[in-house]
Amino acid sequence: MSGRSTMKIVINAASAKMGGAVTYLTNLLRHVPPPESGHEFLVLLPPGTAEAQKNLAPNIKLFPSPVGSAGLWKRIWWSQVTLRSFLKRQRADVLFSSANFGMFFCPIRQVLLIQNLLYVSDIYQRMFLPRHRLRKKINFRLRRRLLRWSAQAADVVMTPTEAAMEALRHYVELPASKALANPYGVSGADGGLDGPPEKRERPRSCEEPTVVLLFPSLYAEHKNLGTLLKALPLLNGSGRRKFFLRTTAAPNWMNWAVTFKDDLALAQSPDVAPRVEFIGPLGREQTLETYRHADILVFPSLVESFGYPMVEAMAAGLPIVASDTATNREICAEAAVYFRPISPEDLAHQIRQLAADDSLQAKLGAAGRERAATHFRWEEHVRRLLARVGAPSPKVVASDRAAPKPLSCR
Repeated sequence: MSGRSTMKIVINAASAKMGGAVTYLTNLLRHVPPPESGHEFLVLLPPGTAEAQKNLAPNIKLFPSPVGSAGLWKRIWWSQVTLRSFLKRQRADVLFSSANFGMFFCPIRQVLLIQNLLYVSDIYQRMFLPRHRLRKKINFRLRRRLLRWSAQAADVVMTPTEAAMEALRHYVELPASKALANPYGVSGADGGLDGPPEKRERPRSCEEPTVVLLFPSLYAEHKNLGTLLKALPLLNGSGRRKFFLRTTAAPNWMNWAVTFKDDLALAQSPDVAPRVEFIGPLGREQTLETYRHADILVFPSLVESFGYPMVEAMAAGLPIVASDTATNREICAEAAVYFRPISPEDLAHQIRQLAADDSLQAKLGAAGRERAATHFRWEEHVRRLLARVGAPSPKVVASDRAAPKPLSCR
């Protein structure tokens, strides 16, 4: 790294096309230091994601690249060769690799963010990977090896939770000086969510009294939608109170997932279909609006490094029922109740108990608001990241004053 007090930081987000990767990048760019800091941020990202970025500070420059949609080997070449040339042309000080895989033998200081825990998850490799075809298994194992090599090559490895870091350390040795658990922020903690109003809009198909459950997520096999769908008939089998699920996790949008046929059949079954509404995909503001029309957030996911919906729900004062995993407990602490992850019976029991207890709902909502405001702030995430980025490093980029040019997939 150069001796300058200001830095030119390259953010490699070329694969940030959807979901948490886009959420992370969007919030990161909103909270980086202003031009007065002297820092400059060069961001490599997909064209569609670039178009969605609005009102960026003048010290942020976007370099759209379609490489995130290319094949695996082309992406590897781009990240190891094309990107290396870009760093030299730009005379960059730091590379921030924000999507699980980094550059080997990087010529400058490199921070690697690992957000996808599937590659180090025993649950995923036991429950889902064996059901995939051979090609998927080979691809998975190659990516798993690339993740290990990337973590070993980086100067700093960052995860959004201690639980994620612990899971990663079971797979790759990381000294404490190299590891950084750095929680994300949440828009609601900065005033973006006002919380559920007293009178919530009900889906038209609901008769009163109805408890509206919300599960905002992209569909994937590890999101555990099937357990939630199986819980709906148990919830609605008896009693005056009925339960209605709204979710963005529609199984027919991801037909590569090994669970999609089973989950689609469940969603279309006569005892589930009248009680579920698939409402996605939604834009950011539409997603946040759904929190204001829900009574309980349900988060059944089996593998997460963070879990934005839980933090957004806490900021909205929404009570949470979450699967009992290390990450979910670290995020929510006392602001949620937990169920055995693959037990529809326990999930239904916890939801029913919470729905019947107004004082518990209020307690969880208040605890969530406080936790979101004190533990999950984007300003603090960026501050911790830049503090680690600014640590001394003997690496120096070779000088190359060639003019900037757009990156290709080559």
